[in-house]
This record gives sequence, C-alpha cells and structure tokens, in this order.
Amino acid sequence: MLKFVLLFGVYCSVLSSWSQRNLTSDAKSVTEVLCSPLMEGRGYVNDGCNNAGNYLLQEFERIGLAPLNGYTKQSFYVNVNRFPGACKIKIRGHKKAPGIDYLIHPSSASYHGKLSFIGMSAAEILSLPFHSATQKQAIAFIQPKQISRDTLRMVRSKLEKLARVEFPVVEFTRDKLTWSVSPEQFKAPYIQVFDTSERVLPKSIKIKLEAELIENYEVSNILGLVASKQPSDSFIIVSAHYDHLGRMGKNTYFPGANDNASGVAMLLSLAKEIKQQPLQNHHVLFIAFAGEEIGLEGSQFFVNQHILGSEQISCVLNLDIMGSGEEGITVVNGAIHKALFQRLLDLNEHTQSVPVIKARGKAANSDHYPFSEAGIPAIFIYTMGPNKNYHDIHDKASALSFDRFDQLHYLLLRFIQSF
Repeated sequence: MLKFVLLFGVYCSVLSSWSQRNLTSDAKSVTEVLCSPLMEGRGYVNDGCNNAGNYLLQEFERIGLAPLNGYTKQSFYVNVNRFPGACKIKIRGHKKAPGIDYLIHPSSASYHGKLSFIGMSAAEILSLPFHSATQKQAIAFIQPKQISRDTLRMVRSKLEKLARVEFPVVEFTRDKLTWSVSPEQFKAPYIQVFDTSERVLPKSIKIKLEAELIENYEVSNILGLVASKQPSDSFIIVSAHYDHLGRMGKNTYFPGANDNASGVAMLLSLAKEIKQQPLQNHHVLFIAFAGEEIGLEGSQFFVNQHILGSEQISCVLNLDIMGSGEEGITVVNGAIHKALFQRLLDLNEHTQSVPVIKARGKAANSDHYPFSEAGIPAIFIYTMGPNKNYHDIHDKASALSFDRFDQLHYLLLRFIQSF
C-alpha cells in the first residue's frame, strides 16, 4: 500500500485535470503510469497487479463513477507461478539478458546449478518416452530453419510435458521471445534461448532461477457505473483488462503498454465522457478486469457471479490493444454479431474515424469471451498498426503512436450512445 501511495503522489499532478488536456495526451499519461516501474508490470511480484487496481479505484472515483450494487471492486483468487528472485543464465561463460536473450517458461521450477544436454531432433523429442532421462541432464532442442509451425507446436507441447514430469528443457529458438503467465509449476525448468546461429550445443549452461507457486492470490475487478437518465434495467458493459505479466526476476519487468494499458486509457476516456453525458435508457458499467493474462479469470468470475442477468446486458464492448490504429481496427465476433458490426461500419462511414474495420469470428483471446459463451452479445475491438510489440519487454509507453486514439474514442462513444 505504501508503494501505491508514493506512486499516486508522483503522478497525481499529471492527471489532476482531465478537462485541460486532449484525449491522446491523457491516454499517454495513463499509459505511462500503468507502465511505470512502481507498477511492477501489473503482475504478481511485489503486488504489482493490486497497485494498478488501487490506482484505478482512485481514477474511477475521480471521474465520479458509482458503485454497482454497493461494490467498487470484486475480489477473487488465482493460483500463479511467479519469479520474484534470481533469474540468471550463463552460456559459454557469458551472461544472457532476460527478455532479450532468453525467457523462463512461465511454468518453470526453481533451479540452481549446471545443466548438461542431450541434443534431440524434433522427431526424437516427439517419440521420446517419459522414463529415458534424468533430472540432471537437460533435453536440448535447436529449432531448425525449416520446420512447420504445426510440428514446432507439437515439439513445444512435448517439451512442456517433459518439464512437467522432471526433465529440464532448453530450447534454442529463432522465434520472437513472447512471455506469458501460468497458474501451475512444472517439476523442472524450461528455458527458451533466442539464438538464430547455434549449431553446436554448449557443454552446459549455468542457471540460477527462483520460482514460487502462490495459491489463492487475491486480485480484484474494478467496477464503476454511470446510471441512465431514465429508470432502466438495461446495461452496456465497457471493459478492459489492466493486469499484465509482471516481473521475470528482480531486474526485468514487462510494461504492457499496448496490452493493455492502452485499453484501460480508452476505458477511462470513455467513462469520463459518458459520466458527463449519461445514456437515456441504458446504464453503462465500466469494468477493469484483473486475471485476463492468466486465463480470462476476472471476466469469467464476473459472469459466473450473475450480478447482472444475461437479459439485462444489451452489449459488451471489450477494449484491448488501443495504442495505434494506422491500419484500422479489428472486431472479434464482428462476423457473428453482424448488426453490431454494421452499426460500427455505418458510424465510421460518417465519421471516417479509422481507415478499415475488419470482422473476425469467434476467438477466446480476451475478456469478451466468457460473456459471449454465456449468450451475451459481446465484441472485442483492437487496433492495427506498426507497433508489433506483444508480451515482451519492448511493449513500452514510448513505443505507442496512439495515431487514431481521438478518432477512435469518438467512434466508440457514438457506438455506445446509439443504444
């Protein structure tokens, strides 16, 4: 809590007057706060996720959002494997940089010492029984230049299964390093090393890794309501997740600017506008979800609690990756909810807010999904543009263009107001 108080004091002057600044400038300020080192990557080391939740509670109150049925937050519990301490690797005597040269699989176990290797091809790994290695020898795989994505997925799935039952794994990959969060811990480490030139395996690598599986870690969805002008039982939900990946060791954190500090910035921007201009016949409920990165836990919890009946929710508008827009936007479930998608197209035709609006079908890739599976009309909108940083240490506030933020804000505002 002390860390949050310090953070709030540092940034209070930055956000003291929404009305004196333009939308994009406000969005950049919010994103910088959420991506700052004191937020710890909004994960599960040093209470980063809850620091961000406390900040958003303050912002909801500042805007003037009301509680939902007396609640400003909705707490739930997750299991999470985290890396709060040492995270060091040496190969051939050279220290490797976390997040740049290597990643620790989010389900990895602790390990201190040297690992020697048994080098294996994709075919050998896929045919390997679970009793043919020991915990002191790692299985090493060098990704070849020519390998199909399907084969690579099968190899990685098998490597995960091996690490789960005590076989250490080292993968030398040519792919971009992309991290995640896990609710489980393997019995052995799984190290992914970025290397496009490795041909001969090193004799061993040195690892000092501290992993910690935490059960029943409390996090919270943040709730804020703008009531309709007229009495109503109908709701629009506007949502964005605020959690991210957190820390991988003491010195490396994942800022999560595009994913999804930018979506939270858009949510706050819309909340301010709707607070000033409530809808005539629909309440608007703003929800900042926790637990998205670990498996849509926050949105699933909200849906399971049945705080609102399915028939009360006219639409869920979920916002994620709002930091660009040069190439337009994509609407997940746009191919399913065709009337909602057409409404966006018609509005954009008049406003020319974004150059392209693309429709996608069903996808379990953000917090719209639990609502959609419950039969509630839900769409998920994300921007398209040059920023390709995703689940990596380069997804920083300074990397975002926010090229169409103002225009997209007004397009989404008109969409909400059309109900």
